[in-house]
Amino acid sequence: MTREEKGRWTDVVNPEFNGVLVHASLLPNGKVLYWGRRQNPKALPPESLDQNFTKAFVWDPPTWVAPPWDPSTKKFGESKSAQISGESTPANKGRAWDPTTKVLKPAPDPPLGPLNVDGTETVNLFCSGHCFLPDGNLLVVGGHIKDNWGLRQTSIYNYQANEFSSQTEMNNGRWYPSALPLPDGRVLAISGSYNNGLVTINNIPQIWSPNDPNGWIEVAAPPFPLPLYPRVHLDPNGRRIFMAGPLEKSWYLELKDDKGNDSKTQVEVGKNTHLVLGKWTDAGVERKAGQRDYAPSVMYDSGKILYIGGGNKDEDGPTTEAEYIDLNAKSLEWKMTHMNTQRRQFNATVLPDGTVLVSGGTKGEGFNNLLEPNPVHEAELWNPVNDTWTRMAVEKSNRCYHSVALLLPDGRVLSAGGGEYDGADPPKNAPGNLTDGQLFEPPYLFKGPRPIIESAPKEIHYGKPFPITVGTSDSIKRVSLVRLGSVTHCRNMNQSLMFLEPLTPASPTMMVPAPANENLAPPGYYMLFVLNKEDVPSVASMVRVAPAPAETSTPPMRVANIAPHTAVAKQVQPTLLDHNERIITEQARPPVVVGLTPVCPYGLGGCWGGAHDALQRLDNIDVVRPVPDQADSVAFVYLQQDILPDVDLWRGEFEKATNKGYDMRGVEMTVSGVVTKKQSGADEQLTLAGNSTRPQLVLAPFQATSQLKWDMAAQAPKPITDAEAGAYKQLSATLADHPTGVTVQVTGTLQKQGANEFSLDVRDFEVTA
Repeated sequence: MTREEKGRWTDVVNPEFNGVLVHASLLPNGKVLYWGRRQNPKALPPESLDQNFTKAFVWDPPTWVAPPWDPSTKKFGESKSAQISGESTPANKGRAWDPTTKVLKPAPDPPLGPLNVDGTETVNLFCSGHCFLPDGNLLVVGGHIKDNWGLRQTSIYNYQANEFSSQTEMNNGRWYPSALPLPDGRVLAISGSYNNGLVTINNIPQIWSPNDPNGWIEVAAPPFPLPLYPRVHLDPNGRRIFMAGPLEKSWYLELKDDKGNDSKTQVEVGKNTHLVLGKWTDAGVERKAGQRDYAPSVMYDSGKILYIGGGNKDEDGPTTEAEYIDLNAKSLEWKMTHMNTQRRQFNATVLPDGTVLVSGGTKGEGFNNLLEPNPVHEAELWNPVNDTWTRMAVEKSNRCYHSVALLLPDGRVLSAGGGEYDGADPPKNAPGNLTDGQLFEPPYLFKGPRPIIESAPKEIHYGKPFPITVGTSDSIKRVSLVRLGSVTHCRNMNQSLMFLEPLTPASPTMMVPAPANENLAPPGYYMLFVLNKEDVPSVASMVRVAPAPAETSTPPMRVANIAPHTAVAKQVQPTLLDHNERIITEQARPPVVVGLTPVCPYGLGGCWGGAHDALQRLDNIDVVRPVPDQADSVAFVYLQQDILPDVDLWRGEFEKATNKGYDMRGVEMTVSGVVTKKQSGADEQLTLAGNSTRPQLVLAPFQATSQLKWDMAAQAPKPITDAEAGAYKQLSATLADHPTGVTVQVTGTLQKQGANEFSLDVRDFEVTA
């Protein structure tokens, strides 16, 4: 295939980046802000992977230079694809040309930072979420103390001052949160994990509201533990947020009712009743491919979402399946399509013509499988018009976990990063922390000459047509508005696209309708592309979509409106830890303990949403505790009645529901009944009597293979204690003086021996009568 069919990758960006691009955002000035986990990704142990500061960098993309066009053959000639020009061009704006060295001086990097809210120490913004505010500055929520242990930190990067500042803290830490721009210019922060003695999910979303005295507004918690980095998108009706994944079921978070008033949820706390903003409702659809983690989800047109690939521990690797949905439709339905290659931990980028570029990832089994030939270097392009996937050119480096892909104003895509693992260490022979990058030039750059935007407004207003002047020979079919990208961990939290149809033909000035309202295009900065009849895009013009007049009646959104030391507003809703304690208090019966090992290397505490959802679906489970035990990698459930669950059936149903995102190691039961002894010596057998709802249990010694407590670091069961190993023998000795048996509460690992036949490996017991 030719470059006209599959595009091409440039040479590796030279010089390489100063760090691993784990987080990357395209700024309104055309530069790229990025940071990784550490200041020096090449440093070897014992340097900590958990540094407590952020070293961010600013990169100036090289200018796109068109190859020579031959009008007789209607083809481009050959040329280098990543040249840097010293001319004063929009792409070079902000970089000074040094006539002595004949190169552009690099943009200055932000100072080390940011500081915490008290101004006493710096913080690390690794594993945060981020999106743009209406003024073009970047809001960053959360950050990193250790894996699974997030910061309360709220930060703003001011792209004009080139510096970070700290703002009012959130209700709790957030590690792996999502951030979503809202129609009124505010931002939703949702999910993320923290450590408050137990690793748990921050299940109470918040809205960043600079004009509110407290900075943050509490939002209703969902009726389930949230997954990390939830794939949330703004519904074009503006009233609600759509959660596309990674859970199987789709959900709405309604912020407004049909009349435009705030939706409220009534929360009972003790004897008090409170109303909090927002209401969660079942969207009534499930993705056919089920739970899929480390999968991108993009809005490729107004209200149209594509959820792509991902997967867990299936022996066949991640999936080729992708699903798309139209939120504008009267009846929602996820429809299936298929990539050419399986992928997880990859990136998806919406291009100005509405196609979606998929790049990088691994097709191997497990979390971040970098063993050859698993890393995927061949990109793909999805065309939603005819639902086709076309193989693209092959990239040089692995772009898997901790990589990014970002659309640039010249229509090319930056692909960079990968590495900075800890709990997800790659194989020893795999490439380590990657500081290189390449630019992908899509096929549309080789279809023919590009249209040119001669002039366009710097700011447009909802519902008001605006003029664009193009080249005299350009015939324009449509205009696309692409919101600036802000990418990390397979998630582009800021990018979306909508098309605008010109009201008048180019002559050479045409009038173009602005978005009708803020629900279709939240206020902020966009790349404005014009596309000709061959769908070849121009180089973008940066344009700001101004906030609606209703928002301008209140004080403008400026970070100075909030003092950094503002106290956090008192939270109304109970946390998941509070719910957990309430359930423990309410349940008179002992829990069933379920041993679970997530494919995600960070443990069950943070990688919990999918497991909770699947456990709640299992037969005869009444209640699932909302907080698991991170230290032992076990969950706690309560049964609807006194039965012995079919462990094999549970395991099969659970693995199906999670797409093998977790291994179910076993089940521990606590049961009561009369224990009797049959025979003695080598033929000794202890049995616990059954009742009307469960059969009798054969008791057995607790062995190393019985252990459910799990060491995530060693990826092995924890050692058993002498007391656990001797519990069966001690119980047997207790029966010596009770030939007719004794009533005992026994705890141990349940084993299925046959149809309605079970045994229990005794870990502990208590004589109750």
